[in-house]
Amino acid sequence: MADQIKKMEISSIQEYLTEVKDLYKQTNAKKHFFFRGHADLEYQLWPSVLRGDGYDEKELLLDFKQYGRRHHVDYNYQTERDKLLVEMQHYEIPTRLLDWSVAPLTALFFACKHNVNQKTGEATNGEIVILNTWKYWPKAINGKKGVHPEIHQINITARSLLASGWNYEHIAKYIEKTFGYADLATKDLELPFPYVACFTNDRIYNQHGCFTIHGTSEIPMDELAKDYLHRIQIPANCKASILEHLNMLYINDYSVYPDFEGMSKTIKAHKGLFNL
Repeated sequence: MADQIKKMEISSIQEYLTEVKDLYKQTNAKKHFFFRGHADLEYQLWPSVLRGDGYDEKELLLDFKQYGRRHHVDYNYQTERDKLLVEMQHYEIPTRLLDWSVAPLTALFFACKHNVNQKTGEATNGEIVILNTWKYWPKAINGKKGVHPEIHQINITARSLLASGWNYEHIAKYIEKTFGYADLATKDLELPFPYVACFTNDRIYNQHGCFTIHGTSEIPMDELAKDYLHRIQIPANCKASILEHLNMLYINDYSVYPDFEGMSKTIKAHKGLFNL
């Protein structure tokens, strides 16, 4: 991933996979990238709870804590906030997380799934955003690779505490007490941090889900990680045919949402679970 955002337009699955394959080859990658599908290329890499829509992040987390057990989500609120946030995110509750996937075709499905801007009613071009995660990771940890064996989890935990309204001083004390790491700086909390969470539910597993958990910076990730991003655009008039071909590969609502909601959407779209 070079020094600028690269953009390309595709109109078919074949063109898309060729572009992904070439990107892996060009970068000499040894691990999977993160892929994110946007139904509208105007969308920014900005988590839902941070978009200024009036959500109280701390309150949402406490609400989920109270009712999570009724839905078989039972984590320790003090030590497993990051896992609670993952569960919230995958059930579409606003959090400071962004969904990504290591599966390119899953991202393509989400980019093509919706084709109309809800505000204007106009057809929208879609976009796949690809993050070269493993080159971005050293930047995300502020160059502190190797300073602590748990530096990866320290960064996740510290950002998850932001969701509960903790300030830097309280977070730094908690990190020192929990991990024995006393060198957390305010700058360490700024950037979005990429990670693969535990596959704790069927949606995460089927979507091959991964995340960025966002920190204190108020600048969208589009700018913060621009040197590590690649973008592929999808014309609005190509989305329907791409979805049709994805369904032939059995990538549809039921494959990415393996529950009754996904089943219902697939039946409504294709008049059955096994129809083309």
